[in-house]
Amino acid sequence: MSRSVAGGRERNGATAALARTNARAVASSSSSLAARVFGAKTRAAARRAPRGFAPPRAAANEPPKAPGFEGAPMDPGSPQGQLLAHVLDNEPQLFDAAVEATLDRLCDEIDDAESASNGVIDVTNDDGDGNAADRAAPKKGGELVLFRRIQEIRAMERRSGVQDVMYAQILQKFMTIGVDMLPPLDDTTLIMRGVDLNQLTKGVHSVEALEMVKEHLLGMLGPEASTAYSNTMVRMSKLQAAQMYAASIMFGYFLRRADKRFSLDRAMGTLPMNPMESAAALEALFNSASAMDSMDEADVPFAGASEFPGSSGPTFDVTSNSTDDDAATATAAGAGAAGGGSTTLKQYIQSFDQQALSDTARIVSLEGVVLAERQTGALFGSVEDLAMEMKEALESGGVEINSADELMSRVQEVVGAGKVKTLTVPVATQRRIVLEAVAFGSFLRDVESGVDARDGRLLTPAPSAGRGREPPGLIGGAA
Repeated sequence: MSRSVAGGRERNGATAALARTNARAVASSSSSLAARVFGAKTRAAARRAPRGFAPPRAAANEPPKAPGFEGAPMDPGSPQGQLLAHVLDNEPQLFDAAVEATLDRLCDEIDDAESASNGVIDVTNDDGDGNAADRAAPKKGGELVLFRRIQEIRAMERRSGVQDVMYAQILQKFMTIGVDMLPPLDDTTLIMRGVDLNQLTKGVHSVEALEMVKEHLLGMLGPEASTAYSNTMVRMSKLQAAQMYAASIMFGYFLRRADKRFSLDRAMGTLPMNPMESAAALEALFNSASAMDSMDEADVPFAGASEFPGSSGPTFDVTSNSTDDDAATATAAGAGAAGGGSTTLKQYIQSFDQQALSDTARIVSLEGVVLAERQTGALFGSVEDLAMEMKEALESGGVEINSADELMSRVQEVVGAGKVKTLTVPVATQRRIVLEAVAFGSFLRDVESGVDARDGRLLTPAPSAGRGREPPGLIGGAA
């Protein structure tokens, strides 16, 4: 009996040991299988990742990555921008409310800063320990310098926050039309997924502005681009691409301002006449004046008749003359109204003098100027570095350049020899670059005017540029 019990215990122990061995084998097999699967997935992801992409390494103490603008080349540079980027990516239905709340907080900060600089005691911030009088006390010497420096730093932070708010709104407008902004153009040869270019034109600009956008596109790319196939590869320097993008931003900004002004004048009936109808109106006035002179001469019997005593002089039909005068005025006014009603946006812009043209082309706020520069730099790199590189490459040949044709020929030689950074893109992508920049400039003006309407103190006036300059990219200038 004891031997049977001992034998059973031995069999049970052997069974348990065998089970533990099998469990360890299964666990080892599972872990090796998981490792193989994970390694295969990692290798597949590495094959799918673009060239030069390094997968992030996991770290136990690595802080979470700050939110960024999805579908845009720039990242937020302020807490306000990070908040809006998170909301736009995860809760887009709350984006407008988040923008309003962010602008309200920035306005409150400006009010606090103005109160502090004017020596006003803010009782709402009193902590109850009797320090309100100390905060309102005038500062002297180093304290005043430190106070001003703190105010300057806070103003810079607010300006950065306003820039991110404006950029987030621009990104939302691109998302609304269903187009992502271009990624950073770092690769030498770039082939991207195509987009419907109609979304960058009809969904952005008015019908009157589309013709000018088309002319700008042809002027930027040249007449050959209009007949080239969309997959034809074009090579250009990054400096040329950056200058083309920046000029297109300025053109889009100018076009949106001019279009708004054109719509306002048309609604008020103050549009100028186009040249053909202006000439017709002048001709109608001249014909009416000639007819009136002929009638006056026919009504006078002879010269000096009123000099005889008792003579009442010639009798004029005042009513008839007034009717003719009113008819002439009505004819001219009718021609003017008709001319104003048929004036195109291009003709309206051509009627600007140099002062109006320069004022309309200038970006109003410093925040808008910085956003245009940051967007261009995020796509192509530092424009100053690219310009210096091009200058050194042109001067390395030792040949003096005396004309624009020689300059363009020399630039083509430098680009062909690979002495400067270049981009090789299809014609379709080249068109997208121009049209996206024009749309970016138009959206920039929209959000800038919205922030200005909210509170003009949120924007910093941009320094006035040189007078008499035409807006970049305006085909034909003011002629």
